[in-house]
Amino acid sequence: MINFYKLLLSREQGKIGNQINRLENGLGIMQAVTEKVDDLKGMLELKMKDVEIEKSKTDELIEIVGKETEIAEQESAAAAI
Repeated sequence: MINFYKLLLSREQGKIGNQINRLENGLGIMQAVTEKVDDLKGMLELKMKDVEIEKSKTDELIEIVGKETEIAEQESAAAAI
């Protein structure tokens, strides 16, 4: 009878050992993913700053093109008279 309980204990300890290993592996993977996500967040913040800079440059260019278009239309209208 005692041998039977020893066998059950041994099996359960093996199962628990496997579960501990799986948990540790899962936690390791989660930690690695968390670090990658943090790195990506930092890269995203830098890219967003670059996007804002390029957006402001584009807005300035659009404004310049709009002014030049207006001047060209005025000159074209004056030439047509």
